[in-house]
Amino acid sequence: MKKFITLFVILFSAIALTSCFGELESLEWEVLPKSVYYVGEMTEQKFKESVSIKINGGNPLTLAAALSSNPTDLTFTGFDLDTPGSKMITIKYKSVSIYWAYQVIKGDITPDEVTPTYDWYGDGSSSTFILNNVNDLYGFANIVNGKDGRTADSFAGKTVKLGDNMDLTGKIWTPIGEGVRKNPQLVTYADLQAADLESANLGGYKFNEDEEYFINLLNNHEPVEDKDYENYIYIDAHYFAKRISANSYEYYKSENDAVTGNVFSGTFDGQGHTITGLSDIGYTPFTTVVYANSEKVLKGYAFGLFGLLKAPATVKNLTFEDVQIIGAYYDSGEDEVVLAEIDSCGAAIGFVMGEGDLLIDNVKVLSGSITGEDAIAGIVGRAYNLGEITFKNSENRANISSNGHAGGMVAYFANQTPTVLFENNTNYGNIASIGSSKYAGSMFSYHKQKGVTTIKDCRNFGNISGMNDDTLDKTCNGMTSGYKDNTWYNETGCQNYGRLTKK
Repeated sequence: MKKFITLFVILFSAIALTSCFGELESLEWEVLPKSVYYVGEMTEQKFKESVSIKINGGNPLTLAAALSSNPTDLTFTGFDLDTPGSKMITIKYKSVSIYWAYQVIKGDITPDEVTPTYDWYGDGSSSTFILNNVNDLYGFANIVNGKDGRTADSFAGKTVKLGDNMDLTGKIWTPIGEGVRKNPQLVTYADLQAADLESANLGGYKFNEDEEYFINLLNNHEPVEDKDYENYIYIDAHYFAKRISANSYEYYKSENDAVTGNVFSGTFDGQGHTITGLSDIGYTPFTTVVYANSEKVLKGYAFGLFGLLKAPATVKNLTFEDVQIIGAYYDSGEDEVVLAEIDSCGAAIGFVMGEGDLLIDNVKVLSGSITGEDAIAGIVGRAYNLGEITFKNSENRANISSNGHAGGMVAYFANQTPTVLFENNTNYGNIASIGSSKYAGSMFSYHKQKGVTTIKDCRNFGNISGMNDDTLDKTCNGMTSGYKDNTWYNETGCQNYGRLTKK
């Protein structure tokens, strides 16, 4: 039996208010607290020294230093690691406050059991299937994932429908299409040279020396926080080195088209039904792959109702309530909670690939919070399919927090065909990108594409924190942090009612 640990986190965005005297005050997190702590893990003073804030846009200060320099105007309450439970930190400066919800853990509880059922599937030859209860939903996940003795089925060209509402509260959920968006491929030193790399992480090294020189450089390299991972050294975007022994390394390129895990590739029709309580609480990934993204080495995996989805595919007429995705899992081998590096996560889908079209129609996330490492969004984390991408008639009310890209509909997409369309979508959630070099937007954060993106009749009511300066200067209404160039970006009929904050 897996251990099941109740965890919960919500990021409340910084609030800026104008006092009755007209003075504008601001308060924001610079270095965030953790989401999960053990009972007695640290003292209050150590906590104050581990996080940083900015007051009125000034230089970052540790909380300890800020309290010392503002003894009357700044207050701090809510720190308590003495007992397990959900807690709330409040930092107040004059008329403004910021908050951080965190969990203190100790001990285990047993999750609700679910017995997967398969009668609805028959011999798999039908073109349409109906899931009538949670047991059927878990059976569906097992069939896609090839678990419980089932032969994996992607449901390509088939339709799966919900026949009723589904309550996942208190249950451990394994994504339909469980896996990782990247799969590192072994390369040679000659491949690194041919790639014309220049590694800023290794002092601007340009691979113009022989391999012996490079190995010596790696041996003398001090690990860089938020770049390297244990015995894995970040080289450049998508490239890294793995230490095998004192003078031996393997080199890897992290490929998008070699995804680890099975995929769903059909139509999922919620028929207007609601999935309540979707969560990663208690979930331990079947595999976590160490790979390099565009700026660091991480040990990541995808998460959502669907983890991996291969286009052409459709998700429609589906509602989520009380989504709680916190980016932590229990590692039974290490007997500890791991603050996971979820890379590509949304309530509906984590990561989309393939050559066909992606359609998201009438998908709504009505409550909850989602947090993770990169490409975190209300509905779809990341879409790399080569076909058209359409989000329409959809809504996000979950609060989103990411160290990387963050979005209401989708965090990041890379599309190579003519059109991407966002039409009649609404974001109400607070969206925050808290890393240094990636962004946030109410529809999407950023994209890499050759075609034209149209955002039509969309609305934002949430506070978007961590936007691109260029985007705000071009008044994109908070829809995206992608650079607004009229050769690829059309926006008509969109309205913003939230607060927009630059990086």
